Amino acid sequence: MVGVSVSHRPTPLASGLAVLCCGVSTAILAPTVDQRLAIVAALVGVGLVVARGREFDAPVPDGAVWTAVGAALVVAALVRAETLVDPRHRIAVVPGIVGTALVGLGVRPVSDRFARRFVSAGLAACLVGVALAGVFRAAGPPRLLGAAVAAVVAWDLAEHGISLGEQLRTDAETRAVELVHGAATAAYGAVLVAVALVLYEHGATGLSLGTLLLLLAAAVTLLALLYR
Repeated sequence: MVGVSVSHRPTPLASGLAVLCCGVSTAILAPTVDQRLAIVAALVGVGLVVARGREFDAPVPDGAVWTAVGAALVVAALVRAETLVDPRHRIAVVPGIVGTALVGLGVRPVSDRFARRFVSAGLAACLVGVALAGVFRAAGPPRLLGAAVAAVVAWDLAEHGISLGEQLRTDAETRAVELVHGAATAAYGAVLVAVALVLYEHGATGLSLGTLLLLLAAAVTLLALLYR
């Protein structure tokens, strides 16, 4: 493999799971095969970019050529998403692909100067996609709530991976901590989704779906912040 000098090494497991959760968040809003093919292409591309500069036990593509291939796949995925016939399908996918790419840039082991900003921007892009899907009725309440939680979990995993990378040596064993942290956030989010759906379906509180989405995202974000 070609080595690169880096000062920023988010943990690989949390980084990979963060990118994957971004893809899951977008896929929840994407019921068609064409949409999901674009998402898969974006995930593969971002994965190749994020793999740059890492050391793995198993063979992983590395080097500038693979990074260029990854970037090209992301661009191709965006172009494909932009050419979808149904405009509702476009608005449900494009922001999520952009968000996935931004999170990938944040956890790429190069420099920590803009890492957290990239990750936060990625979360914002994914949530914009959720909001647009709701406004244009591209998805129903269960999918909107699930996509919002998956986006926040992705943000939390990326932030956690960055923090662990800053605090520990690169050879430290952190997989158990990362898995427990991610599972706890996801479980908390799943409970909130269930509660929000019950409130929405029964209409007991008079809250709109948009308000529930905001409260849900705020609650999961608060948990993630308290977890630190």
